[in-house]
Amino acid sequence: MTGTSLLGTVLAGGASRRLGRDKAAERVGTQRLVDRATSALQPHCRDVVLVSSRPDPPAGDWRVVPDLRPSCGPLGGIEAALAAASAGGHAAAFVLAVDLPLIEAPALLPLVARFEAGAGPVAAGREGDPDFQPLCGIYPVECGPTVTRLLDQGARAARALFETVGGARVDLGLAELNVNDEADLLRAEIALRKGAGLP
Repeated sequence: MTGTSLLGTVLAGGASRRLGRDKAAERVGTQRLVDRATSALQPHCRDVVLVSSRPDPPAGDWRVVPDLRPSCGPLGGIEAALAAASAGGHAAAFVLAVDLPLIEAPALLPLVARFEAGAGPVAAGREGDPDFQPLCGIYPVECGPTVTRLLDQGARAARALFETVGGARVDLGLAELNVNDEADLLRAEIALRKGAGLP
């Protein structure tokens, strides 16, 4: 358990248009994506919630936090996550998208350590553009007004927040796999069996 009070927030409110059904309830290995995400966050957080405005979010041992303004993309989910963290007296929201199934708890330790060392907002590094994954990151509650301002200006992508606040990139040494469709689910299953991308 981290020494800082972090609220674990699994972002699971996406429309899943390419998959055609709620990806949070899909299984990789023996676990649903939502269970994999909550399990990754639990060792590092005082509490874990599910951020979703879907009418039928996956059931589990967590509280569901609705988006403050639905259909505003990942940035809208972060706004709800930060509001919930602030209301609960937490220092920050540890945000993890539900569709990153190869991320497990031990791999997140460097992210937590960098945040606790005073780096401010932090996110997992990755190859590509951008060279960070803003939906695997820790955001202090002080970022709340910035998120709201960006949303008011029409922003929807989480990278806008990370770039605006000058977040720190932390290399977790993971091969990222984002699940959007059936092919991605199969790739995740194969990677899990082979141990690829896992700590």
